[in-house]
Amino acid sequence: MLKLHPNTVEKLQRFRKHRRAYVSFWLLVILFVVSLFSELIAHEVPWHVRFEGKSYWPRLRSNPIPQDTFLKDGVMTPPVYRDLAKHEVFASNNENRMRWAPIRLSPSTKLKAEEIDISGSLTLKIERLQRVEELRVRPDGKFRAGSAADWFLKGEDPVFPEEFLKAMEERYANQPMPTVRVLDASGRFEWSLSAYEPRSRAPRSLRVLMREKLPEDAEAELHKVEEHSRPEWWERLPEDLWIEAEERMERASLIPVEPMVFSDKQERQWQLSFLQETVQFPFRPVKGHPFGLDESGQDVLVLILYATRISLLFGFILVFSSMILGTIIGGLQGFVGGTLDLVGQRVIEIYEAIPFLYVMILLGTIFGRSFMLLLLIYAFFNWIGISYYMRAEFLKLRSQPFTEAAKALGLPSRRIMWKHILPNALVPIITFFPFSLVGAIGSLSSLDYLGFGLPAGTPSWGELLRQAQIHRSAWWLILYPSLTLFAVILMGVFIGEGLRAAFDPKREAHWEA
Repeated sequence: MLKLHPNTVEKLQRFRKHRRAYVSFWLLVILFVVSLFSELIAHEVPWHVRFEGKSYWPRLRSNPIPQDTFLKDGVMTPPVYRDLAKHEVFASNNENRMRWAPIRLSPSTKLKAEEIDISGSLTLKIERLQRVEELRVRPDGKFRAGSAADWFLKGEDPVFPEEFLKAMEERYANQPMPTVRVLDASGRFEWSLSAYEPRSRAPRSLRVLMREKLPEDAEAELHKVEEHSRPEWWERLPEDLWIEAEERMERASLIPVEPMVFSDKQERQWQLSFLQETVQFPFRPVKGHPFGLDESGQDVLVLILYATRISLLFGFILVFSSMILGTIIGGLQGFVGGTLDLVGQRVIEIYEAIPFLYVMILLGTIFGRSFMLLLLIYAFFNWIGISYYMRAEFLKLRSQPFTEAAKALGLPSRRIMWKHILPNALVPIITFFPFSLVGAIGSLSSLDYLGFGLPAGTPSWGELLRQAQIHRSAWWLILYPSLTLFAVILMGVFIGEGLRAAFDPKREAHWEA
């Protein structure tokens, strides 16, 4: 049974007292464990298919099950199980069923516009239209009217108000005049003349507009349609248009529909518009997709779930490998010293001057972008910082009395290094581990954002943020990935602070007067 050293137990107790760091540690562990089982949470292929008394396990087979097995249609390629579940052989037969993950989507699943549930987003908008008609009036009083002039004039000749007649005379005299609007004696409409500037010769006719006078409370009314319910103002529609309006409501859920213009019993003119949201990717959060969809129609929640696993795995593997490599190289330099230390430091300084990003671009162009290539290249550069700390620790500890005593007892150098010095030199490794993890995750997201990270199609926080920069109105593409990245980095920083406080022997030190 593993028994911890009393000093280690004491340090762990100090860490537990640091509540913020302790809670962050367990939250990060839970997040990492949950992300490791992403396929159990979100996958487009069911675990188990029961069909005609036989059981199939599609996700456990090395060879995919052909579609012909279920539909007998001769198609030997794997089926799209989400579409297959809607087929009558499964929909109409309770004995044929599928068992799915809670989310029936994978990171590679690209949804179609018709698969997005936007029911209830149809809105009817009715608004009063202002009747407008034009008259061409000559100086001798003759006029030419449009087809709708009868509504204004009631079949009679126009009778202009005195103020309006004076404005017309000034224009015929080629005098400058501002815009003029005068209410008709009936109060139903107003006469209107646009502003006039003098010309080389007086006008031969004037363009006079008749504008219907709308009531002050004539505002557009909106009605959100639920199961094609009729609003209160539906009775304003003439009965012969009811069927046509309902047909347009049906079509509006699929394609854009032109507005309807009609007149009610009081000869008032109305316009009925069918406002239906259309699905264009990236698309906002809707039922079934609480985090929205990206530019390819992929579910953002599923992408973030899988991206969390990839980012944390990348960070842990990179930091572990960097710590091991840096400890070996720095420990050898510090323990042996002399020529090995001097030459090794010069080589490391030259090696450190190599630009990481250029190497990443060059090798990525030659070998293609991949997770392993990115991990190897990053690991080759990431160990240098920890090697400096380990070299300093070994240089300090090799001259301590317990090291001299071990040498006097004739213990081999290998045993002195790894059994006596290394356990006392672990403080930099333990305290820097969370910060190195945060740096690795942030670097991966930055490289993905720039397009030099993981291969195209791999779930990534950085890729979602890159899409957010392109589609600036898609707030969900920046909000949810940023919150996840921020939470992981914040938890890593809290854990690092807690470890530093637990392993710092001077935590209780203070000045006394």
